[in-house]
Amino acid sequence: MAYRGVSLWRLCLLSLPFASALTIPQEPLVKWPEDQAIDNDVFNITDYTSLDDWNPKNWDYDVVIVGGGPAGLAASMSLARVARTSLLYDSQEYRNEQTRYMHDVLGQDGEVPLRFRTTVRKQIDDLYPDYSFWATRKTKVTGIVPLEKGFRVYDDGGRQVTAKRVILATGIKDVLPDKQGFAEAFGRGMFWCPWCDGHDYKNRKLVVYGKLASAIGSALTMRKLTTDITIVTGGPLTKEDKDAAEARWPSWETVVKNTYKITIRENDIVRVERTASGTEPKDDEYRVHLNGGGPLVANGIFIHAPTVQTSSLHKQLRLEMDGSSVKVKDNKESSLGGLYVVGDANNDGSTNAYHAMWSAKRAAVSCHVSISRQEYLESVPSATAATAGGDEDFYQRQIEEIEFQISDDMEHLYKTLGG
Repeated sequence: MAYRGVSLWRLCLLSLPFASALTIPQEPLVKWPEDQAIDNDVFNITDYTSLDDWNPKNWDYDVVIVGGGPAGLAASMSLARVARTSLLYDSQEYRNEQTRYMHDVLGQDGEVPLRFRTTVRKQIDDLYPDYSFWATRKTKVTGIVPLEKGFRVYDDGGRQVTAKRVILATGIKDVLPDKQGFAEAFGRGMFWCPWCDGHDYKNRKLVVYGKLASAIGSALTMRKLTTDITIVTGGPLTKEDKDAAEARWPSWETVVKNTYKITIRENDIVRVERTASGTEPKDDEYRVHLNGGGPLVANGIFIHAPTVQTSSLHKQLRLEMDGSSVKVKDNKESSLGGLYVVGDANNDGSTNAYHAMWSAKRAAVSCHVSISRQEYLESVPSATAATAGGDEDFYQRQIEEIEFQISDDMEHLYKTLGG
């Protein structure tokens, strides 16, 4: 956590009753680009009128977890294993909401995502009822306010709780082209991950849709599964398109067209039409209508879609970003001390269930170790005063100076603990 000069903040807090309103944080931690609009409902807090509001003596939970997918659930279980209490908020907004089955996860291959989440929650309930708690289903966090050594969290049900740390497992969502049939097909024959969905289209007809250089890469990841591949480039190829493809895939015209026999259509997709009545992956069949020439028949459609953060909390908190992802340290801590971002939402370069669970474990370990250290330092003034005598406030000021200057030892402890 980042600590400011104590006397200055106490003076500021004592003056709050005379202020008409306070917005926290008062200044952005990172300057937000002017071309990226902040939500109109900037979170305003007007009830910080005492030191207890800023630095609570008692905390509702050790950690608040925002997000109920694999990352959030993994964080909940990991914290419970070391007797840390957590409250998990689940807005039920999942990136894989339309996905029919989980794949490439040991012990869960072919499982329905909803059943997986339900099973994990029940297991946590049965094993750790004293430590893992759940907010009401479909409750959304609307605001997170940094305190001196923790956070106050607000939700859309009007509830507010305090926690020493926060883990954001809010995920990302795919931004699909505004084309007829895309929203209905996504997750049901239209996909972006060869490991998650590719095997369902082994030896079947595949359309790869995207810019040439990236589309060639996608086609190559699928070529071991099927050789019946057509690339649709989104329009006529420009010199820039061809140069980009050549830089990434030398001699692409010779290899892709002649050796691999992959057809390249320089058209755009107008709409996709499901032509099968069945709902299982084996039933998938689409007619892909182009803006020139006849339609293509495909069982699977591989696309590249940009992603955005599912939650807007990163904007509200002015977190440092890396493109559309929240920038994190190795321990998954964001630019705001004590607030961690795990799973697809962060910038550590991976988006899958294993990564979500691992990054949540990493953050949970860091939370536990940092809270333990904080609790130790907080116990020093009273313990020292009891044995050595003197003014407890004097020892408290010394500890606050140590907290301000001490180096971070969590990485060493994480490795020692086998993380």
